[in-house]
Amino acid sequence: MHVATEAFERASVEELAKGVLFDGQRRCWVCLVCGRSFVEGEVFPREGRFWEAGAAARLHVREEHGPLGRWLVDLEREWGGLSEAQGKVVEGFLEGLDDGALAARLSLSRSTVRNHRFRLKERARQAKAFLALMWVLEEGRAEGDRFVEYPAHSREVDERYAVTEEEYARILRKYLGEDGALVRFPLKAKERVALLRHLVQGLEPGRRYAERELNEILSAFHADYVLLRRCLIDYGFLDRTRDGSAYWVRL
Repeated sequence: MHVATEAFERASVEELAKGVLFDGQRRCWVCLVCGRSFVEGEVFPREGRFWEAGAAARLHVREEHGPLGRWLVDLEREWGGLSEAQGKVVEGFLEGLDDGALAARLSLSRSTVRNHRFRLKERARQAKAFLALMWVLEEGRAEGDRFVEYPAHSREVDERYAVTEEEYARILRKYLGEDGALVRFPLKAKERVALLRHLVQGLEPGRRYAERELNEILSAFHADYVLLRRCLIDYGFLDRTRDGSAYWVRL
């Protein structure tokens, strides 16, 4: 899988906060928001100057995506991790408001805002312990029994995405021909998700595809490219403009 589409799982808390991950195996810096890669050893022009890969990646995040807090808040809301009220409180803190100013904006008491801030801090402590626990559990898993990773936006809380590495390999063998094309499209949602994960590897994160260009790529995988395109959108692997003029990989 592209490092960009699996980067959320691999990134540390600090890397997520900064929006940039360094992939040591591929020797490149990856934007965690859009997936653009900056290869180590290359230089990148911007504003009349040349930047080395790491600096170029950080500059890209700052100028193209702005403060990373908004991106993280949107992710938490999408996954149900923040209620609407909590999201507004966090947004106010990201703007630099103190308890009093935020209380006035949201028509809350200072003690209510302070209580929100305390509960968020407690959640952070609990999350740290939970992450450590999951690391211990995953380290003990046998090869092939670990779950495959999916892009952050495609994650759903159901069994469709619960595919182990061994199951994933078996599904690909079952549905792909020797030329890599899809022999038939599966009816089971779990198998569809696995094949869509494989398919999206042929698309470049951070790049926008015109509909005709995307159709050409998908038709090499299966004749019914319209079905594939719709499923990639429905299952959260791709996003698009409202008029369908451009498509891109969701991370």
